[in-house]
Amino acid sequence: MLELLRRSYDATLSPGEKERLDKALEADIELQQEKKHLDKLRGLLEDERYAFDDHFADRVMERIATDEKNPSENPFLYAFKRIALPGLVAAVILFLFTVFSSGTISLDSILGVDAVQPEYVSEFLLFNY
Repeated sequence: MLELLRRSYDATLSPGEKERLDKALEADIELQQEKKHLDKLRGLLEDERYAFDDHFADRVMERIATDEKNPSENPFLYAFKRIALPGLVAAVILFLFTVFSSGTISLDSILGVDAVQPEYVSEFLLFNY
């Protein structure tokens, strides 16, 4: 109903839609409040006049065309393509190598601590860098 209410401001509703909206407005207090809110917003905005320069659309389209031609100007996108994607591929390859070389898919084998005996874990963590 909210979408129908919003559409009623900008488009002509069919008689069935108008009847449904009127019934919903009579029954739903929240919808009535939303209508009052929209009426107030429309009242505030109707006095404002927005005027654009004659060449506004041309400048917007030129800017869009320029941005589409030069996607490499964005340094974050450039860094992501050049650094992050190859790094991700290397990490996946390293992960697969670790899993397949240990022969099991367990957390210990993925972390590379499957050969450490439990009584030597503290020494491994403290001195094996």
